[in-house]
Amino acid sequence: MKLIFLIILGIIAITIFVIIFLRHNKKKDFDLTPRNSTGEEINIENNNNPGIAPVYEGDFAFEDWQTWEDFLQEVGVIDIRNGMIEYETGNNSRKFIMLAEEKQSNPYLKTDIELNQSNMLSEIFLNGVINPLKITTQSQKVEMTDFLNELKEHSKYLKGTNDEMKQYAQMVIDDTLKYQRQTGRFENRTYLQFEATVTPDEVYGDTPDVLEEQIHEKALEKLLRQIERASSILKKADHPLEPLDTFGLLDVLYKTFHRESSVKMRFEDIIRLQRFSIFTSHQESDKLFKEVNQRIQIENQLVAHARDAMWLQQQIENKEKLANGQDYYQSYDDSSDKNNDELNWKEFESAD
Repeated sequence: MKLIFLIILGIIAITIFVIIFLRHNKKKDFDLTPRNSTGEEINIENNNNPGIAPVYEGDFAFEDWQTWEDFLQEVGVIDIRNGMIEYETGNNSRKFIMLAEEKQSNPYLKTDIELNQSNMLSEIFLNGVINPLKITTQSQKVEMTDFLNELKEHSKYLKGTNDEMKQYAQMVIDDTLKYQRQTGRFENRTYLQFEATVTPDEVYGDTPDVLEEQIHEKALEKLLRQIERASSILKKADHPLEPLDTFGLLDVLYKTFHRESSVKMRFEDIIRLQRFSIFTSHQESDKLFKEVNQRIQIENQLVAHARDAMWLQQQIENKEKLANGQDYYQSYDDSSDKNNDELNWKEFESAD
């Protein structure tokens, strides 16, 4: 009798364990059923369902990733907007990630007391972390193009200066711009990744569009609250946090996945000049790829030949003018006075 009781008890225990295991591992998409403020479902006809989250269909190899969108789907990224990266969770919730850049300070300019205080505040912040937090660093090129261009424009309207002083100021700025393009200087940037999860119980709305809007507002509220709380401590250690907007987030992703190209061509220049063709998104054959490279080489050779021929022709004309007693020297504007964006693009093409 005891043996039968133990067998029945074992069967019940195994059944309960299997039910709990299946419920725990069962993946669900975020429940976008319209609800009111009390959590009750709202029945609406002609309900428009939002886009379906990516679904894993077995194991995918690297060769199966053909486009950037496919890659994002493989890693579980649903959307990138409002300065947040949305990931799928599979447990009836929505997860959002926001990056905040940690500003740096020079420790060599601080006293021992200030350094100890800075380290103490950093320890207080790290010991008080509750939500998931990831700290990453990235080596980026020192970029002062925008600052120097604004300074160059401002130098034209300085009060109390003459034309010679303005010309000298622009020459110094042009030399600095040229030095920046020719010399690669890098610095480390630190980014903190904050995470927030939104559940169906935290939002309500009468349509899926309203629910989507409230989900993003709730996630943004949670993330900004975390960043503000962390920055209030770190700024006392001269390391305030600055949340990245959508452009800043895409810029970090661009520098992460294009380490060499990002040094030659800024993400801002790609957007401003509409140079999207340098990044192919369509799968092509090796034959076409080799033909394109050959055409590029032929075009570069033709440009070099044309430049040499024009230079020889110019030398002949200079000799003729000198023989006739004419002065062929002329003052040309420095090439750096041209649009810096176009110069960056030409350097990018020549480097390739």
